[in-house]
Amino acid sequence: MRPTWRTVGVVGVAGGSILMAAASGARSLNALAAPALIALLVSAVQVFYAGRPEVDRADPVPGHPGESRTVELTVDGGALARVTDAVPPGVAAEGYDRRVTLPATVEYEVELGARGAWDLGPPRVVVTDVLGLFVRSFEPGGTATALVYPPLVDLREDDAVASLLGYDTATDRQAFDTIREYAPGDPLRDVHWKSSAKRSDDDLVVKQFVSEQRESTLTVAAGAATGHDDAMASAAASLAVLAMEAGLSVGVTCPAGEVATGRGEAHRRHVLDLLARTGPGRPARPVRENADVVLTATEDGVTATIDGQDHRLPVGPTPPEPPGDDDGQAGATAESGDESPAEQEVSG
Repeated sequence: MRPTWRTVGVVGVAGGSILMAAASGARSLNALAAPALIALLVSAVQVFYAGRPEVDRADPVPGHPGESRTVELTVDGGALARVTDAVPPGVAAEGYDRRVTLPATVEYEVELGARGAWDLGPPRVVVTDVLGLFVRSFEPGGTATALVYPPLVDLREDDAVASLLGYDTATDRQAFDTIREYAPGDPLRDVHWKSSAKRSDDDLVVKQFVSEQRESTLTVAAGAATGHDDAMASAAASLAVLAMEAGLSVGVTCPAGEVATGRGEAHRRHVLDLLARTGPGRPARPVRENADVVLTATEDGVTATIDGQDHRLPVGPTPPEPPGDDDGQAGATAESGDESPAEQEVSG
């Protein structure tokens, strides 16, 4: 606990009043000294017994660069406080520095920037009294992760990708071939209700089209040289999402790990989560040899190896710039230039 510059002024007034009263006998000056001393005592007790606040928070919803998310943290306690959250360089934030009355829920907006898992927090909580005479700083802990997915690139116009996913041939959804058991992620429009109603096990079956029989799975092995993992992650995410939208069951292996083949929205999130966290390196040779597509990112760009043939993908080799201004707005605990007198601590 420390006094503020406002405290120095109050002490000066009280001390001066006492000295003048003692020297001149002017009792009226005590009317200034007594309230000042009482204010100092009450303020000191209020801040001293404020207690250490606790912070409860959750991770914001993951997203792609350029998207906005709301960060929320709940701070308990029972005093006036200034709550300042620590903002990492991978996001741009507004409103992360708030003056509140505890307990309170603090919300602010962030713009997702560079791919990765970025730690938000821990916050700094500066507790003060109603007069702003004393402050007490706490770092109660509590961090959240802002997960930024790789940026997606439209690969539908790429000849090699179109051939791989069947976009170069007409997809005739009227060319019904057979039925199969329902799998998570299959669209409801493909459910064959008449056949499903006849099954004794109550399981659903879906229509299988001729185009779906050509390929049902796609495995991707992605690797990158040092400094080019952003391009690799972007290419792998773009290809995987496009393949899942085409109805394929997709599996991805990268330096950060593996997501087995699957489909559906939950599987899509698992793939993007993995690619958001991956770094440079490459999968093991057996994985690369058995994959349908091998992606390699170097200083020259991203190369896709399909059926033994190398093809350059239209994905840039350089990572995106993190958001924020040039004066280092993001970093450790953010600083603000409009500090109130209640938070200007006396040094020394």
